[in-house]
Amino acid sequence: MSNKNSVSTERAWYILPLLMTAVFLGCCFLGGLGYFEFSPPEKTCISCHEMAVSNMRWTNSVHRNVSCKDCHGGSADSWHALRENSKRVFYHLTEKRHDNIRLTEEQTLRTMKNCQSCHAREFAHWQNGGHGISYAGIFLDEKHNHTEQMAEDCLRCHAMFNEGQIADVVTPLNITGPWQLMNPVMAGQPTIPCQACHTLHAPGAPFQRMPDTSDMTAVSITNAPSVRRDTLAFYVRQEKCSFPIDDLSIPRIVERGRIVKVSSDPRQRLCTQCHAPNALGEAGSCDDCTPTGVHEGISCAACHKPHSNDTRGSCVTCHPRFTACSQDVMAMDTTYRSRKSKHNIHRLKCIDCHTKGVPERPASVPPLPPWK
Repeated sequence: MSNKNSVSTERAWYILPLLMTAVFLGCCFLGGLGYFEFSPPEKTCISCHEMAVSNMRWTNSVHRNVSCKDCHGGSADSWHALRENSKRVFYHLTEKRHDNIRLTEEQTLRTMKNCQSCHAREFAHWQNGGHGISYAGIFLDEKHNHTEQMAEDCLRCHAMFNEGQIADVVTPLNITGPWQLMNPVMAGQPTIPCQACHTLHAPGAPFQRMPDTSDMTAVSITNAPSVRRDTLAFYVRQEKCSFPIDDLSIPRIVERGRIVKVSSDPRQRLCTQCHAPNALGEAGSCDDCTPTGVHEGISCAACHKPHSNDTRGSCVTCHPRFTACSQDVMAMDTTYRSRKSKHNIHRLKCIDCHTKGVPERPASVPPLPPWK
């Protein structure tokens, strides 16, 4: 009996230090987790030298009054957050370079969901608009896939934050199908998140409520720079960074050899990054929607509302409800999608309606505003 007691005592002396070590490590882990969870992230996050560049950008950005945690989440918000932060610690200890930190697509989408806490209206408009389309809506579109084979360039505008190649997204890569996503979880994920057109650490003054623009003239709505465009930027997949719209060039568009007048509105430069013509710059080719005809020189923002891209009601901004021919401009088929449309808003010319010649403008009718 005494031998058994001595063996038990010896085991206890071995186990006790292990238990104490485990308790100590557990307390350190929970204490550190609590410190990073409840302390201001502006102090905890920048304690890592990897975050120095991002922090410097944030301190001069339009969102500098918004805590890091409000956009990127906390250290212990979920099991996913714990896993991500553990990976960061691992990379910190194992990798030599720390100057190439980028958000993955998964992290980008998680950050995007936090945008709606401050930008609820804009988020709702985006979600219900064309740019809120999902992976399934883009890559499983049978009508498109039967006519055009998907390629790597598809990811330039759709799924630009995806780290893989087109073969990692959808299969098969042909025009016969049937097509399926390589990862079914991606079906409902958006392909054009907020960060495709916005950069969150953009320099500028903190945001304030936008003034009422309901009484702005047609000219100012059409071509004048927006009141605030600090965050507007195009994310280039190959470079893995965003380029502000003021740094984007005005595209050279031609129509049958003639140079098309393109709006100088910087916002349109953003649109034409994806809605671009072919390599020759021909108006109306590929995905180009640059206005020609009677609307030449007008900015995309004249008709398309931001985020939702809705165009309903935009005609009466510049036109009377009824034309001189008693046509209701709100009832015209102005869509560019239908080849049967006689009033394609992007290509409409006077001669399309006035087949016998364009009549001269009566002296009593004021001239059109000088589109810039």
